[in-house]
Amino acid sequence: MTDAERIQRGRTSIWSKLLPEPGPGRLLVLCTAVASLGNGLYMAGGAVYFVRVVGLSPGQVGIGLSTAGVMALVLGVPVGFLADRFGPRGTTAVLALCKAAMLISAAFVHSFPAYVLMAALLGTAEQTGHVARGALVSGVMGKEGRVKLSAYMRSVFNGGFALASLAAGFVIAVDSPAVYLALFWGNAAAMVVVSGLYMRLPRVPRQPRKPRRKGGPSAVRDMPYILVAQVSGLARIGPTVLALGIPLWLVTHTDAPRAMAAWLMLINTLMVVFLQVYVARDADTVSGASRLQRWAFLVLAVACAAAALSGGIPGWAAAAVLAVATVLFTLGEIWGEAARWGLRYELAPDNAQGQYGGVFATGDALAVIAGPVLVTTVPDRLGLVGWLLLAALFMVSLALSAPAVRWAVRTRVPDSEESNSRDAVPTTTPRQ
Repeated sequence: MTDAERIQRGRTSIWSKLLPEPGPGRLLVLCTAVASLGNGLYMAGGAVYFVRVVGLSPGQVGIGLSTAGVMALVLGVPVGFLADRFGPRGTTAVLALCKAAMLISAAFVHSFPAYVLMAALLGTAEQTGHVARGALVSGVMGKEGRVKLSAYMRSVFNGGFALASLAAGFVIAVDSPAVYLALFWGNAAAMVVVSGLYMRLPRVPRQPRKPRRKGGPSAVRDMPYILVAQVSGLARIGPTVLALGIPLWLVTHTDAPRAMAAWLMLINTLMVVFLQVYVARDADTVSGASRLQRWAFLVLAVACAAAALSGGIPGWAAAAVLAVATVLFTLGEIWGEAARWGLRYELAPDNAQGQYGGVFATGDALAVIAGPVLVTTVPDRLGLVGWLLLAALFMVSLALSAPAVRWAVRTRVPDSEESNSRDAVPTTTPRQ
């Protein structure tokens, strides 16, 4: 083998770890890459624009983001129903265009009420788009490929988001209204491109509306599934701890170098980019996903205990302890996300992936609404005790995880006698 062939083979190996095989899966990953670049630019530069140019306060910007989160949780199920009824491909493409329209409208925001309206609609289009896209991934990739593709998409999204955030730093340094607006419009153009790419995917048959007998299957009445969603959502507090709680703790309660905060996020990003696909291979069955979720809660509890030890010790030791805690938090994030995909898809009927995905998204409520306050206030006010309380929250989640999944599995009605794993019951329709 020549040197050129060895180099080419090495490049192919690297790309095979980051990208799926050519086809619909790779096209979906391309959509994710383009969207992640736009999201990274907007999230990093948008808040600064509305504060410095429009004249809003940071608190007002936060209100707009919180409003968007609440609206997305409320509308997730209806949008999921529309994705099932009219097809997830078209629904996902339309939501991408709605996001583009809101980004264009950002240039005409000059007051707090207008900002709240724009941010709420933009965030709703973004988050409900994830619900519709989940149904699209399931329809295009099928049982065998949807969890693995979700891992590819998340890996690429994190890499693109990180690169875009760095690029946004230059936009903020220039600090020109015209440059900020160019950022918005560029993001809008990217979403138009993404919408067109979605329409190039294979068409997923829509599910005809059928009359439902009283007491028949319904996502909003499937209590075991809802419980699994709520428990799984608690794992998403872990990434919030790492993104908000750890940096605040580092600068206010430890002697670690301030620049360490950026390095910790770099560790997190690299681990997600290169490990997410590898880890997700064990999450394509209910039993595998349930096991990963238990590991996620356990390691998140240990990470909180480790972070608590970083206060009151020399700076070099605090930096080392926080680096270890970051690795543990990231492992919890990777395992937790892989588990969510497996449980979200495998416990839902194949003919209702949209509405069930919307119900599963409601499990994010605590992490989205209360998570930022919880992870910044409790350790800051209570110190060591605060970290141990967060660890206790994850241990309680660990105790609830397995019973919740077992209840959900017992209430599934199989379509066939075939099981997708040796110890997992086939899951299609909930027994109400």
